Amino acid sequence: MSISIGASVHAQDIHFSQFFNAPYAQSPANIGQFEGDYRVGAIYRQQWRSVTTPYSTFGIGGDAAHFAGVEQLGLGAWLYNDRAGTSQLNTFHADLGASWTERFGDAKQHSLTAGAQFGFTNASINYNALRFDAQYNGFSYDPSLGNAEQFTRSARSRMDVHAGAAYRYAPDARHRFTGGLALFNLTTPNASLFDGAPSPLDARTLVHAGGQFPVSAKLDILPMLQWQAQGKFREFNIGGAVRYIMLDRWSLLRTVQAGLFMRAKDAGYLYAGLEHDDWTFGLSYDINLSRLEPASRNRGGFEVTAIKVFRKRPPVPVRFKACPDQM
Repeated sequence: MSISIGASVHAQDIHFSQFFNAPYAQSPANIGQFEGDYRVGAIYRQQWRSVTTPYSTFGIGGDAAHFAGVEQLGLGAWLYNDRAGTSQLNTFHADLGASWTERFGDAKQHSLTAGAQFGFTNASINYNALRFDAQYNGFSYDPSLGNAEQFTRSARSRMDVHAGAAYRYAPDARHRFTGGLALFNLTTPNASLFDGAPSPLDARTLVHAGGQFPVSAKLDILPMLQWQAQGKFREFNIGGAVRYIMLDRWSLLRTVQAGLFMRAKDAGYLYAGLEHDDWTFGLSYDINLSRLEPASRNRGGFEVTAIKVFRKRPPVPVRFKACPDQM
């Protein structure tokens, strides 16, 4: 997240490197799109520890497929808290959303999903944690001196609306394609921490696509990309992962993943993942390649994700025979 203080505030939405493991943040059309009944997910990101006070973000969400017994209906909630830099600029965000899915094709292998989220955001800043020119006495910094600034507001809340649509093709468990469009901040709410002229938060457009296809009996390739635009800012992520299947039978799935991604003009990042039945774990590390590299010395930040799906499982088949002598 980036922000500057001046006559107005220019803000951007939060972003994650593991966009593929942050479904609630990527699009409202991801709500309820999983194999199972319920899903919960969490993400933690920390960056710029090598440059300044680290920026930390924690997010958690949950959703239900087939909500209230309606096959097409998904319902979910998502919240995150982001604290950035010396000013302790804090952003708390909460969303409640729903989606509707229509499936078609002979085996229902195609689907179209539309979703919407209604959100609440509170942003606050700690001016006391900052230093100003007026607090230097000519020789050194003196915290007892006034800052000569007149701040009338240290927090602001806003409501917002987001929407998304996605197409999915999944003829079997190992062949998949997903593509979608999401629109955020449709109401362009006032994000200024000043009482002067409003500073509307720019709408954000996000396009995403991803696939999965096998190249051998045990190996899958997962290419992915995400592009988004907000005001004058652009972000493009592209890369992929290799997925090695260790176990896939009796409704159990155990895999390991390794991937390499690039965020254009900003960073490259490494990804390692693990699927263990109903759990998915991810770990990534950003290698900074931007103009900040002389200060960061290529050190960006790490991100950890965890997703748990709850589903009804068929019983595991018995793999032994009873001994007649024990009967």
